[in-house]
Amino acid sequence: MKKSLITVLPLVFVTHMAYAQSCADLSGCAKKVCELETKLKSVSEPHAAERIKMAIAETKANCTDAKATAATDAKSAEQQMKVERKTREAREDIAEAEMKKKHAEAEGKMDKAQKYQHKIEEKQLKIKHLQEKN
Repeated sequence: MKKSLITVLPLVFVTHMAYAQSCADLSGCAKKVCELETKLKSVSEPHAAERIKMAIAETKANCTDAKATAATDAKSAEQQMKVERKTREAREDIAEAEMKKKHAEAEGKMDKAQKYQHKIEEKQLKIKHLQEKN
């Protein structure tokens, strides 16, 4: 049993990746239908499968590329706002940590100053990752 599972799992993973890549190449309604069909293949519960089949039928009947593009644009804008908010919060945290670091240095508490420097570096790294992701 273990041997067959070890053989099948990589095949399932590669197949799933192929579907994911082909959906990424699509746009609009075709992408939406492809994503639903991919999700359908991974669902084992009959009721969930029926809901997905209904969603596919509804998407095929009612979807327009303009609607799908608008939904994608809205999702993109929402993601952009989230990144901007997290970046702003990280910059505020950096400013606060820099102030606390200077205060700790002035009092001669180098261990605390080092702690705040570490926090500053962490937040700078977070900002870098957010910008790369976006």
